[in-house]
Amino acid sequence: MLPTVFASSITPMQSLAHGIMIGGGFIGPTIGIGLVGANYLSAVGRNPEASKFLGQALVFVGLIEVYGLLAFASTFFVK
Repeated sequence: MLPTVFASSITPMQSLAHGIMIGGGFIGPTIGIGLVGANYLSAVGRNPEASKFLGQALVFVGLIEVYGLLAFASTFFVK
């Protein structure tokens, strides 16, 4: 049996709420990354010379992903 110091004080409802927060927080960035990827592939399909903009597309993906990470980090601050 674990000592009470290591016992979790999170209730099942709090655990469910955190899961919903993470899931809801990642829906937006997932859609955003999909849109950036689809538009990049569309641009390269129309103009193969546009493949030089992969770095810029990855920067936008990184900026979008920050919002998902903020949603994940916010679950640790909400009680």
